[in-house]
This record gives sequence, C-alpha cells and structure tokens, in this order.
Amino acid sequence: MDRSYTSKLAVGVEEKYRQLENRIMEDVVRRIKKSRNITSTADWQLNRFMVLGNSTADVEKIILDTLGDYPDTFELYDEVIEKEYTRSKELYEKVNQEFIPYEQNPELQQLTEALINQSNEELFNISKSLGFKVKSGDGSLVFSPISEYYNQYLDNAIAEIASGAFDYNSVIRRVVSQMTNSGLRTVDYASGHTNRCDVAARRAILTGLSQLTSQVSDANGQMLGTEYYEVDWHMGARPSHQPWQGKVWSKQQLVDVCGLGTGPGLLGWNCYHTYYPFIKGISERNYTDKWLAEQNRKENMRTEWNGKGYTVYEATQKQRQMETAMRAQRQKVRLLQEADADPDDVTIEKCKYQYKIDEYKAFSKHMGLQTQMERVYYDLEGRIAPSKATYQKWLSGTLGKTNSKTLPRALRFMYNGDTGFIPKGAEITNAKVIAGKGSKVEFRKASECADNFGGTPSEWSKCVGKITSDKYIFDIHWVQRSNEKMYETKIKAVRERK
Repeated sequence: MDRSYTSKLAVGVEEKYRQLENRIMEDVVRRIKKSRNITSTADWQLNRFMVLGNSTADVEKIILDTLGDYPDTFELYDEVIEKEYTRSKELYEKVNQEFIPYEQNPELQQLTEALINQSNEELFNISKSLGFKVKSGDGSLVFSPISEYYNQYLDNAIAEIASGAFDYNSVIRRVVSQMTNSGLRTVDYASGHTNRCDVAARRAILTGLSQLTSQVSDANGQMLGTEYYEVDWHMGARPSHQPWQGKVWSKQQLVDVCGLGTGPGLLGWNCYHTYYPFIKGISERNYTDKWLAEQNRKENMRTEWNGKGYTVYEATQKQRQMETAMRAQRQKVRLLQEADADPDDVTIEKCKYQYKIDEYKAFSKHMGLQTQMERVYYDLEGRIAPSKATYQKWLSGTLGKTNSKTLPRALRFMYNGDTGFIPKGAEITNAKVIAGKGSKVEFRKASECADNFGGTPSEWSKCVGKITSDKYIFDIHWVQRSNEKMYETKIKAVRERK
C-alpha cells in the first residue's frame, strides 16, 4: 500500500478521535466558564455539583456520540480487499492460474472479519483509557484519567477562581495550555506508556490494514507458486528500511532481512511498505539497484535549517511535529474564545498560530517537501489567524499588551538579608526590547541563543521589564524569539519601594 492511500484510509477514524479531543476540552472550558461568577469558596461548595455534575456519565456520552460504533472500519477493509487482492489478477492470467474473486474465497473473508474485530477491539480499548498528562507535585508529568481530571484538577482550578487566589483569565490560560500541550491521550496500563488518542487510533487501523495486506500477498504467492516478493518503495523511508525497500526477497528473507513480524521491521510500527508476489522470468522489477542507491544518496544528504541539518526522513518527522504544534495552537485559540477569555490573550495566541504556519511553510519549501495543511484544518472551523496588520505589530513587538509579560518561572532573590521568591505568573510591566529584533541595537548573543534554543539570530531579542511587590521593585532581564517564549529569565537588580 502506498503512503497516500493508507493515510486516506485512516484519516476518517483519526479525525473522529481529534473531534472527541476537542469536545472533551470544550466541555472542561464550559464548566470553568459556569463558575466565573462564583465569588467565594463557600459558594463553590454549594454550586460544585451544578458545575461538575455527573462528569463521568457526561464524558461517556460525548465519547459514544462522537465515535459511534466504528462502522468506518468495515469500509476501510473493503477498500483494501478491492485494491490489494485484485492487484495480482493480471499475474494470475500470465501464468494461466485461476483468480478466485473475494466473494468466493471464504478463507480470506474469515481472515478479514477477524482483523476487523481486532481493530474495533483496539479502538474500544482506546476509548476506555482516556486522560491528560498533567504536572504532579514534584513537577513531573503524570497521566490523569478523565474522571480524575474532572474531579481533581478541574475542581481545584475552579476553587482557585472562587477563593480569589487566581483570576479567571489566569486559570483559563493555564488549563487550556495544560490540555492542548498534553492532547487527549490513551494509556497502556501495563507499561504506563501514553499516546495521543488520534495517533493510537491511526496506528490501530493501519496495523490491521497492513496485516490484511500481508495475508493477501502471502495467499496470492502460494496460489501462484512463488516464494519471492517485491517490497515497494516510497520517499522518506526511515534509514533502517532503506537497504531493503524496492528489492526482491524470498519469503524467508522478508523475515531475516526486512524484519517482517517485528515492530521496527516491515509492516511494523508506522511502516508504509508492503510486498507483492514476484515470479522470476515473468515479473519485472519496478526499481533497479542503481536507481535505489541514487535515491538513498540524495535522501541522506543533509539540508541545513536554522543551524541544523536534516535528511529527507528527518525533515518529514519535523513536519509531523510542526503539524501537531499547529493543531494544538489552533485548539488553544478556539478554547480561549469559547471561554470568553481576555481578547488580548486570544489575539496573541492567534499571532503565535500564524507564526507557526509561516515557519512550517518556510521549512517545507526549503526542504522541497509538500505541505499537508489538511492535517491541521481537520476541524473545518475556518480561519482563526489574525489580520496582517495585527500580525505585523505582534512581530515587531508593538501589539497591545506586549509591554506586559508573565514571569515563566519562580525566581529566588536575596536583598539586605531578606530571602524570598517571585512567584511564577507574576506580571512583568514596562517590558521592552533593548537589543536585537525590534530595536536598532545589535544583540551580541543572538547567534548563541539561536544555537541553544532554535530559530535564526535575526529572530532574537534582549528584553527588560519590572516586577513590583509590596516591598520591592525587581529589574528583570530575559531573551525571547520573535515575541514568543521567554528564556534565561533573571533578576538583574532589586531595590526597595519608596
């Protein structure tokens, strides 16, 4: 099966799980929004059931409404039979063998049904083990099942608003970031390993389709009386698959050389290769050894981007990472809008989304790869990017609240024998660029920042601002890339308020 074909087969199931992710996140935001006017901890205890309700039953209904009974899997397997089983019909005719249609082949029908049931069981298990990754008390990320997330983390977030410990916008930003950074995940409780639910669903479907294709090829090979098979070829194969793709191997060599039946081998984890019967003296190879060697040479040459070299395979993996980041940022904007968050916060997140799009398109063009924005626009919610004028202001550091920043981590200070901490989330006022992008002064550490944190030297700035407490005024310095994440945040000076 070629890569584009398998991707199209899995996209329907994959998008269902992304829609489920969105609906659960929106449900969390709506519950926080309901609590916006609760002004005391006592009021929260009285209204707790009204807001949280029977969250477990509510989430189960969301899952059932969104995923249904997995009818798509039957259609997917029908397509594989149609495309893969009949592929060898011409070869049957060349060797005067009778081709048995699928409708008259009970063994293949039975096998297909077993694999459909296997895929549906895996999808069912995914839907029963959903949750988010959240920070524990020691700062490490731990998996929190959906029921626990609602009853513990969501409950605590709303209690913080009700008690006045944090304002609504601060809490909604934190919860939305927590959910979108994690993504709705499924856990294998035996190993503790988690995956995004859409990735797990895609893998469950593609594994079943690959197994069916393998069984079809084996059956055709046996009926055609050949022990040889040609493995197909695709661009951007992982390095360990390059030596054997596009070549002819015996069935035993498919196991010994290509790793058939193992996770990292042929038809294993995220493998898009398959193999087809090859009859020596009748079949002709699709790719010569010379052509394959030249393709491998070209694909393994490194193309530099922001100081790092990428092979074709590494560039496609980078694309997938960037697409995931764009989907998460798109979710963040939608959820903040749903929560009626501060319009300035929404605008800034829109600008960050546009910046990720620009970076993705520039990277893909530089690497000679096609963009796949359909992986990002799956929600069909239309445009969420900012206007060009707003985006340009954000890039230049002159947009709305850019003179105010949020401290990304707690900072410890000592002054005249007094020791304390500036808490994470404290407001930095009078923020401004003093060197690099957004100023006329050269930033001498720009190249060092690009090497350490990514981007190009021209994107980096040196910034300053102030944090004021009841007793002290702190001068804060940091570096940032195109008005995004803050790095190397530190206290430059402390003085008492007059």
